[in-house]
Amino acid sequence: MFKKLIFTLSFILISVYGIAQKDINNYKYIIVPKKYEFSKSDDQYQLNSLTKFLFNKHGYQVYFTDEIPENLKSELCNGLKVELSNTKSGMFKTKLEMTLKDCYDAVVMTSKVGESRLKTYDKAYVEALRNAFETFQNIEYKYSGDEKDKEAEVVMTETKVVVAKTKDLELEKKEPTLEGTFKPENKKEEKAVVSNISTTFKNEKYYAQEISNGFQLVNSEPRVVMILFNTAAENVYLVKGKSAIVFKQDGFWYYSENNGELKEQESINIKF
Repeated sequence: MFKKLIFTLSFILISVYGIAQKDINNYKYIIVPKKYEFSKSDDQYQLNSLTKFLFNKHGYQVYFTDEIPENLKSELCNGLKVELSNTKSGMFKTKLEMTLKDCYDAVVMTSKVGESRLKTYDKAYVEALRNAFETFQNIEYKYSGDEKDKEAEVVMTETKVVVAKTKDLELEKKEPTLEGTFKPENKKEEKAVVSNISTTFKNEKYYAQEISNGFQLVNSEPRVVMILFNTAAENVYLVKGKSAIVFKQDGFWYYSENNGELKEQESINIKF
């Protein structure tokens, strides 16, 4: 049971936090290459060093690709990669555009086009880069992941509570009464009901009856068909006896199970 709950916790964290907005504040650090694609050598015109310097100066956590600390290598998707392009340059103007991409090469943010009319390349590229970087220095950047880490800690604490309460429930002889009409004769009967949860809900309606640490779902018979444990996430519940969750999205309730195979979530009609 404990392993299943921990597995389900990971499932919840992915569901809650996996779909984040493309916001620069969602990322912890910046990765700067030693050489840009248009450059002929590492740190040509000191553009790469200047990029790192500017991001550091304005409150970003920045590393060259070969200097990423060991503790961050396991979370590369928390970083943004810097790319610099000079494709918009013309005969009389040097133009640079800076792009930040995530670990899937999706564009998170693009700077304005920095320009320079200086005739010497080293000075022109530096001026154009500084102009392009104004896009990022005018942002009030603050890594928002700290709040997410706190929320994850709350979920972990909640899961520990659920584990403890699950053990208590297994020692009880009777479950809470369903409006005075349903009383399982013993714990074995209740376990059998939960372990045989149907994952095909069709058009049947289920009624949520509150218990001490969540809800029990009953059908029209009435019979308890599922036990839902509360979590720290709003409208997200652990399903007792399953590596599954029940959650609300766009006004509808869904049942989603993770048993090692990719499955589509199923709609479930619940009346709270």
